[in-house]
Amino acid sequence: MAKFSKTIAAVLLVAGAAGIASCGGGKGGDGGFKPESQGAPYEIVVVADHAEWDGPVGDTLRAMFYAPVPMVNRQETVFDVLRTLPDGFRKLVTRHPNVLIVDIDEKYAEPAIKMAENVYAAPQMVISATAPDEASMAVLVDANRSDIMDLLENAERARDVADARDHTPEEVAELIRTKFGFEMGMGPGYTVRKEADDFLWISYETPTGSQGIIIYTYPFSGIKDFDLENLVTRRDRFAGLIPGENPGSHMSTNPDFTELVYRRINDRQWSEMRGFWDVAGDYMGGPYTNYSTLDVAGQRVVAIDFYVYQPNPRMSQRNYRKQLEHYLYTVAFPSAAKL
Repeated sequence: MAKFSKTIAAVLLVAGAAGIASCGGGKGGDGGFKPESQGAPYEIVVVADHAEWDGPVGDTLRAMFYAPVPMVNRQETVFDVLRTLPDGFRKLVTRHPNVLIVDIDEKYAEPAIKMAENVYAAPQMVISATAPDEASMAVLVDANRSDIMDLLENAERARDVADARDHTPEEVAELIRTKFGFEMGMGPGYTVRKEADDFLWISYETPTGSQGIIIYTYPFSGIKDFDLENLVTRRDRFAGLIPGENPGSHMSTNPDFTELVYRRINDRQWSEMRGFWDVAGDYMGGPYTNYSTLDVAGQRVVAIDFYVYQPNPRMSQRNYRKQLEHYLYTVAFPSAAKL
């Protein structure tokens, strides 16, 4: 019967542990020092023979990794795949942060999936799928596809969270702490762009694009505050404080393409709204993800909004958006304010 070698609950707990999140090299499974892993976010090395990759097993893996990323302006896949043959899995290739090894051999009594951290480098997630024949391997991978994707997503998130905890600009962190009353981390290079009552705009600017964080609060008036229409209205109001490049232009929220779910993250209930922003009076736009929560102690709604501007088609909106969304996992309210 197709199965994980560990229960998936245990595996996912391990995937969120500090070992995966360690940066700059670290100890591997054998206790020895491992070199720093090298590879782009949301990129995975798949080790498989031609027959495995070209058959049903490969079809299932491609369906998993090549699925389209929702709510971005261009077509992107959830993972970028670098496929190598088993004899090509050596030297620098083994140092990739995400590795999936497909091994079909009659020596295996039954199909199984194992995970290990920091085997060849750190931080690193290595998933090994073993089976006695191609048919059982295809069943194994298909039955566990969502768990495999969760493992990889948790590993990517842990790396970003660890980086944020190590490199958050202290002056930005202190401003968030004093202005809004909670802790939040992010990567290096973020600067304050604009501050107003109950509003803060932070961004990281590059020659080709921008990653932005908007934090705002408003009085809680009832559970209707977390309806889609009201969340869009509030976002549009506060995002309108962000100016565009042309005189009189400003960020606006497209109300026609939005998705809303409710999630519990780090012991706190959040609404998660995804959609697209544009600039009224200019030709700019991109995806955003808005997280809103109730601060019971302050009787206020706290919104943390992440947006991406990346018009260069050779640059990944997926990676920028994912990195920003992972910063939500650094948010920590006072323990008494948990909901």
